Amino acid sequence: MQDEPKPPEITLEDLDNSPRTVPAGKSDVPVGIVDINAAFSRVTEENAALKEENAALQTRARTTEILDDLMKPYAEKAFIFMCSYSAFVGLFLLMNAFGCFQQKVETSVLEFLVGSTAVTVIGLVGMVLTGIFVGARKN
Repeated sequence: MQDEPKPPEITLEDLDNSPRTVPAGKSDVPVGIVDINAAFSRVTEENAALKEENAALQTRARTTEILDDLMKPYAEKAFIFMCSYSAFVGLFLLMNAFGCFQQKVETSVLEFLVGSTAVTVIGLVGMVLTGIFVGARKN
């Protein structure tokens, strides 16, 4: 292999003699740099769009956290009420079945107690809690 010729050394005089600006008529910019500028602009726009989406998702996540915090005490109280009422009705029915009461409880009263327990479970848990809180999450 032959040694490649070395480029001439640049001196301070060369810098002093160089033009101050590049002529506007000629374009010495390679095509790749134009593509890089376009790609940079596209990436910048995507970055801005992703930041907006991220802010919206953080807001939505915070809304979900707030709804969870609001729902928790009501859900706990509703669950305690439902369990207490169901336990009372169950105990009342067992006591009636074993003849613990001096007077026999009428059938219509027992039907009312059993029906109201079912309504409590289905209505309170199934419709009220899920209807209120799931409906709030859809917005």
